[in-house]
Amino acid sequence: MPEPAPATGRLRRLLDRPDARRKVVRAVASLLGVGIATIGVIGALMIWHLVRRGRLIREGLGPPRVVHLPRLEPTEPGTDEQGR
Repeated sequence: MPEPAPATGRLRRLLDRPDARRKVVRAVASLLGVGIATIGVIGALMIWHLVRRGRLIREGLGPPRVVHLPRLEPTEPGTDEQGR
């Protein structure tokens, strides 16, 4: 019994026609361009949002406080916190 021929898909039949092939290539290229442009716009909006949010947070904070750190005594190398 002979095996049936593999079914050709719609895209394969379209690509076999030279007049339709140009249209398909142009459509795929434009979709890729739109996708890349969309990713770029979303990235720019994310950066703008983070910068704006950072400014708003900084404006809402009070001025920095003066901090006095305690004096630390120098320790000898090889000793732990109890001086052993």
